[in-house]
This record gives sequence, C-alpha cells and structure tokens, in this order.
Amino acid sequence: MRFFAATEIEARWSVGCRRLAVVAFLASLFVTPALLAQENDPKLKPRTVELRTKDGLKLRAFYFPSDKGKQAKTVLLVHEWRGQASPYVKLVLALRESGCAVLVPDYRGHGGSREQINSKGKKEEMDAAQMSRGDIENIIRFDLEQAKSFLKVENNEENLNLNALVVVGVGEGCAMAAHWAQRDWSFASVGRIKRGQDVKGLVFISPTRQAKGVPIDSTLANRSILLQLPMMIVSGDDSPNAADAERIAKRVETAKKKLQRGSAATGFEFKRYDTGLSGASLVKDIPAVIPAITKFIETEIKISNGRNPWVNRE
Repeated sequence: MRFFAATEIEARWSVGCRRLAVVAFLASLFVTPALLAQENDPKLKPRTVELRTKDGLKLRAFYFPSDKGKQAKTVLLVHEWRGQASPYVKLVLALRESGCAVLVPDYRGHGGSREQINSKGKKEEMDAAQMSRGDIENIIRFDLEQAKSFLKVENNEENLNLNALVVVGVGEGCAMAAHWAQRDWSFASVGRIKRGQDVKGLVFISPTRQAKGVPIDSTLANRSILLQLPMMIVSGDDSPNAADAERIAKRVETAKKKLQRGSAATGFEFKRYDTGLSGASLVKDIPAVIPAITKFIETEIKISNGRNPWVNRE
C-alpha cells in the first residue's frame, strides 16, 4: 500500500520503514509554523492505524489528528473503486490545516487492505476484479462502521468532535459514502445515549450513479439526508463522470428546493471545472478544488453549544 508518492518514501515503505517515511514526507510538506508545531507533539503526529472489522478483516487506515480537540470537525474519506488513500495527501493536509481530524481507510481489497488471512490461516490477496455487490455492502456495513468506531474512541478522548462528521466520497466511493450516511442516520438516540446521526455533511467528488450494482439514487430520496445534510458535488465538465455528476446534482438540488420550499437550495453546492479530469486527478491537479472543499466544510459545518456540540459516546 502506497500512501505517499515520493519514490524514496515508497522504497522505505516497501522495506517496512513506514514511520520514517511519514516523518520525512511530512517534514518536506509542512511549511506553516502551526503545522510544524503540531509535529513536535507525538499525540498530533499522523499515523498508520489498523482497523479490525466485525467480520474478521484487517484494514489499514491513515489518521491525521487535529490540534483543535473537541472543536475539531471530523472527515472520513472514502476513495474510489480500485483506488487507495495515497492520491489524496494534498487534500488531507489542507483539511488538517483547516482544523479537521481526518481518517482515510483503505477498504477491503484495496491498497494496504488487500492482503488478508484466509480460513486456513494463510495470507491471501483479495482481488478487486472478483469482488461483487456483496462486498460493497460489507464495506458499508463493516469497513466504514469500523472506521467510525475508531473515530468514536478519538472523540471520547476529546481529540475530535464526531458529532461534526463530514464524509467525502470519490467516484464509486460516493455511493458507499451516501449509503453509510443513510445507515448512520437510521440510528436515533435512545434517551441521552447518542447512537448515530453524526454525519453532518457530504462531499461527492466525480460521483458515479452506482458501485458494483449498489445505486446512489435510493439515498438521494431519503428525507433525512436531503433535509439535514449540506451536500457538495465536484466534477470536471468533460470527465467520464460528468453526466452522472450532473444528474445527481440536479436531483439533489431539485429535491432540496422542494423540501425547503424555496427558490434556491440552501446547503448545496455544485462545483464544475473546465477539465476532463476526474477523481484523484481532479483533486490533485486542479488548484481550485481543494480550497473549495475546505471552504464548504468551514462554511456549512458549525460547532457550538446549540449546533453539533461535542458529545461523549457510550
């Protein structure tokens, strides 16, 4: 699994020197005094974490803590099919610099989560080409849920605010992110015990209408999702995903206007760029994309005593 693109760092990772690679890469990128100061605090250093799903898989994820404590908005990034965490380092660093805590898991069959232990106790590599709709459902049910479990622990240690969670999906990851957000909103609080409804915003980058047969459409008809969550869609006008992005954006905007009974859809942005790039390339190579995403999160997701307050979790 490669998280950082530099050749030297990839080589170090390949021989197991992951920690040294992280430090070396971050040192070359962090140019602001605030970020450099964070690196002097072990608690705030980015790190690789292992997630164990309820169905027995081991996932690799990358966690970038925030120095904002309970005031830190939380971002969970769900990469595209046959993708991995590595292309999104620039976005992750920008989100972290804006005060967010960020978790980027490689879900099953991808990146550093390809290799698993089979029923005979032997290492076996999962092949994404052989994965099906059932695997997508398991990613939503187990992988993303385990990512939230990790974030819940960080929340209770007052390192972030899980009640201000934004899920960023890319490509097919948008469908997974939307279905998981719908699942999250299905868990209502019981008395003073908060069980779900932590997702407070969605960002779709180059969305596709489905992921291995799991459609995004059913989530867009969910009133809780449409009424409660600010949503942003980012797309290249000439990209392979342009038609799907346009279709999804029109559906969301129309539904929000109808539900809000207004002439404009509040809490909705559709950013279109004159490019054929999509997914990771759109994020990395179009300079306006990352600032637009960070601004959307800063503007739409607020933390106060009355709005998305920090809550200790059972």
